[in-house]
Amino acid sequence: MTKVYVLGAGASAAYTGSFLGETSPVAKNFFQKAMRVMNIHQVKNRYFGDENLKYRHIFAFIEEFWGISKDKIARSDLDMEEVLTLLNIELQEDTAGQGRLVQAYEEFLLLMALTFDKILYGTPCPHYQRIAESLQPEDTVISFNYELLMDYALLNRKDARVFWHTRDGYGIPCNNLQPSAREKEQGELWRHEATGPAQPSSNIQLLKLHGSLNWLYCPRCGRLFTYQHDGVAGQSLIINGMANMLNCMTRNCCQRLSRVIIPPTLMKNYQSVPFIPKLWGQARRALEKASEIIIIGYSFPPTDFRSNWMFRKAMTRNQNLKRVVVIDTAERYPLKTLLTKHKSIFRVNDIAFYPNLAEYSPRITPQAVQ
Repeated sequence: MTKVYVLGAGASAAYTGSFLGETSPVAKNFFQKAMRVMNIHQVKNRYFGDENLKYRHIFAFIEEFWGISKDKIARSDLDMEEVLTLLNIELQEDTAGQGRLVQAYEEFLLLMALTFDKILYGTPCPHYQRIAESLQPEDTVISFNYELLMDYALLNRKDARVFWHTRDGYGIPCNNLQPSAREKEQGELWRHEATGPAQPSSNIQLLKLHGSLNWLYCPRCGRLFTYQHDGVAGQSLIINGMANMLNCMTRNCCQRLSRVIIPPTLMKNYQSVPFIPKLWGQARRALEKASEIIIIGYSFPPTDFRSNWMFRKAMTRNQNLKRVVVIDTAERYPLKTLLTKHKSIFRVNDIAFYPNLAEYSPRITPQAVQ
């Protein structure tokens, strides 16, 4: 049986190991959580170096359009998706204000990266680890999240016969950035990873369709870079504030690297990074041949048109699907409505349902590699 896991925002929100005691932000509470952790610049031994960041342009945009000053955002019901959608529209309409609007957009991406980084820094997630240990060759994880919970779980699998690495496990070639001893001494933090001994290719895939907090992309030569580092509690270091200062390491390029994040907005631009559509194609093909699909914390919101198209298109070609599992708290929707939507998409009458990962996790049986 070929399995496909699908991770939505609810999967991240289920993580409870944060050193700050917070849960992962969602669109409805992102700004409230961001304001709570903005002035936290160190969590245990991780220093974020963000005390000089003021986010003036994004806060000015919010005050202009919503009349909410920075000091009142934490007590507001500001919705991240609405803010980003209106910011995208303003970018198209206000050509005279392009400079400040682009800065507002970049500030928001940085605020988002740092907020997730701080909140999700903690102990490894046992439920994600159990999922990772159960995967077999040719299984796929499709994620709509930016965080690194599943990345870390896959890196720390104990069964060496099932292999995953950032180099090729994201569905696209990825170049690691690692600091050398000399560079650490001289304060030069990044270099292109030297070619090492040949390693086996990843035989499971993690397809992050909205990008990832640890990805940096060169818009000139098209190369994707990431940074992988095991720190306290084994968490991977996310590139945050320094990302805006890094240049491509490809010889004769030196283009400033860009984040790869498709923000939660009604106007998602999947063509902004050439390899993102390729990842969507790989995800659709994985769904087409899956015999079991497990949906965790993803409710197929009607505004995610491309996602709804991808799943429905894949199901028109899937002749192998035998089981669908849904793990969801069903807090935002009546359970019957939620399951009716899933039955419509996957064309099945029976769906196994669990209210949370803690109840589903013990039922995962690690399978022998065939």
